[in-house]
Parts: sequence; structure tokens; C-alpha cells
Amino acid sequence: MKARHVKAVSILVCIAVMLTVIALTRTEIHGATTSTVLFYNDRTWTISSRLPAEQVHTVYYVPISFLVQLPSVEVRMNESLGTFIITHGDLFLSFDTTTDFAANQDKERTYLKTAEYHNERYVPVRTVCAYLDLKYEEITNSVTGVTAIRVSDGSEQVPFKDLIKQKYPTLFPDEPAKDSQSQDTDNQGADTDRTPIVSKRTVYLTFEGCTGRYTSAILSALGRYGYKATFFVSEAEIGNNASTLSGILAGGHEIGISLPPAAANSDKADLLADISSENEWLAQLIKKKAHVWRFAGGTSNAGINLAAGLAENGYIMWNSSVTVPSNASASAMAKSATDAIWKYQTVTIRFRENQNTAEALRQVLEFIKQNDAACDVRVVSPAFYGKAN
Repeated sequence: MKARHVKAVSILVCIAVMLTVIALTRTEIHGATTSTVLFYNDRTWTISSRLPAEQVHTVYYVPISFLVQLPSVEVRMNESLGTFIITHGDLFLSFDTTTDFAANQDKERTYLKTAEYHNERYVPVRTVCAYLDLKYEEITNSVTGVTAIRVSDGSEQVPFKDLIKQKYPTLFPDEPAKDSQSQDTDNQGADTDRTPIVSKRTVYLTFEGCTGRYTSAILSALGRYGYKATFFVSEAEIGNNASTLSGILAGGHEIGISLPPAAANSDKADLLADISSENEWLAQLIKKKAHVWRFAGGTSNAGINLAAGLAENGYIMWNSSVTVPSNASASAMAKSATDAIWKYQTVTIRFRENQNTAEALRQVLEFIKQNDAACDVRVVSPAFYGKAN
């Protein structure tokens, strides 16, 4: 009995050792995750001792410790305030984890959600690369389903496909060749395809100055394509435009408050009084108050400080990522917007009403419709913060 017991224990020990070796080998080859491998410049990141990428729906998040492997990237954190900043040369993104907003070097703020995994802060890698002018590459193997991501600062030497074949040949075997007809179809669109298919974009269409003569054309374009937008209105524009404002609400759109740039020099009490005054007008005309606001000319540092104070009163500032040039042709305006959708993971586009806005908007909406599977169009809403409408 004793010999049998010793033999059984020996067998179990051998099995345990074999399983451990297999697990360690798989971790070393596949990295911390078997579905995503990471590279910075020409070096691999995803090994057993490092944090993995995380995927939220179709968006890939990476730890900030991965980004700082690039010599030109720096990260500074203020844990007590829940803020951190990522810099690359003269470009930077400053994140506020309490509000999920980020500001760049041009003082533009946009909704940009971060996350915490494995006790470290994670950021949406493709969007961050777009803001910081870092090169982002992504390849998914159709045979294994494994995705490789590389972030580089321009100092890489090895083509990405060659690099992943060298490092992970078993994860990236040769893919089945396409037939000639499929190849011809792909090549026809190679130079013109601007479809953001890699991951879903979140798009906020916003308008200012929209109680004028072109508002109905803008609403008509939105109604035709079935997308919703947010209209920021000032007290002067509210006036007696009850029918226009009611038409905006009837179309399922959102209304926000637009404050003049000079209001950024106000203190919290004065700014709150301005917003309350506009809300009283809105309540009288359309029986609704607004909980989102922004400065018509963009946001200064002073405005950002004011925004934090007003959030305590239930008013959320929502700035734009990209301002469409109002003095350009319709096609140039549309290109500015579609380029932004192509470039950024999350983008708030600011239009100002003029004679070309409706036509530019139609071109943008057509682009979104053609790429509907990759574009999620939303209205600006305080619901993201648990605020009541």
C-alpha cells in the first residue's frame, strides 16, 4: 500500500509539473493575453511579467506604463486629484478620471473615458495615439483571431508584419490567399476607402447659432438621415423662438446652453446666474431646462476651473474636439468633420449655422450612414454623469 501511495503521489507531482511548464510556456509565447499582443517601436511588451491589453467592445485599452516605454513619451500623475497627463513632444493629453474628460495643448476638452485594470490606469490606445501624433498599427490574423498592436514614435525600423512574424510565428501563421476576384475588389478601394472599421467611433454632432434662417434646413438633413444632434443656444438666440426650439426637441435632439466667451472671466455665482437665467427662458418657452453648457468661443483654463464648480450644481460643461470652419465651402466644412471622425475614437464636432452648414452636414451624414457599423452618433447628455434631464 505504501509503494502504491508513493507511486500515485509521484504521478500527480509529474502531472502538476507538466501543467505548470505548459502554462508558463503558453504565457511566455502568447503573453499575458492570448488574444492581443503589444509592441512598442520594434520591441515586444506582452510577456508574462507585464500587464495585458484589455478590450471593451471593439476598443483596445492599454496601461499607461506601456506608453512610457517610448523614449519620447512621459506620464505624470496626481493621484490625490485623480488626474494624469501624457506628453509627447509639444503635445499632451490631461485626463480627469473623476469626470472622464481630457484636455489637450489647445485647451480643447472632450469626453475620453479611462479605466482601471490590474491596479493601473488604462487608456484607449488608438485615440490617445491620434491626439499625441504617435503611430498606431493593428493587425488581426484571420486564422487564429489574435490581434497585434504596435505604438511607435517614428524610430521603428522593422515593418510591423515582419516583426510579428518574427516574434509570434505560431500566433500569426500565413492566412489563406484570397481569390483573384476578391483581391481585385480590395485593390479597387485601397486608395479611397476611409471607413473607420477598426473600432467603433462615438460622434457628437453639435451646433451653435441655430435659431436662424438655416436651422430648418439643418433639422431637415438630420431628420432625413435619422441622426440626433445637440443645439447649444444663447439667451439672445432663445428670444421668442419657441417654435424653432420646440422643433429641435420634437426631432429628438438635445438643447444645451451657450455662454459668451467673456463669461469665462466670471466667478461661479455670476456664471450660475447666467445659466439659470437662460434656463428660465427655456422653461417658459418649451417647458424644459438644459443641464449641459459650453462657452461659444472655446474653453480657457479659467473656464475649466469654473466647470468643476458648476458640476456640483448639476451643470456639465461639454466642449468640442473639432470646430468646423464656418467661413469655408460646404465641401471643406464636411472634410474637416469627416477627417475628425476618421482620426478620433470619440469626437465632438462643432458647427456654426451659416448658408453652407446644411449642405456640409448632409455630406457628413452620408459619410456616417455609409460607415454606420463603425459610427455611434449620440446627443450630449448629462446622463453620462447620472444627472437628471
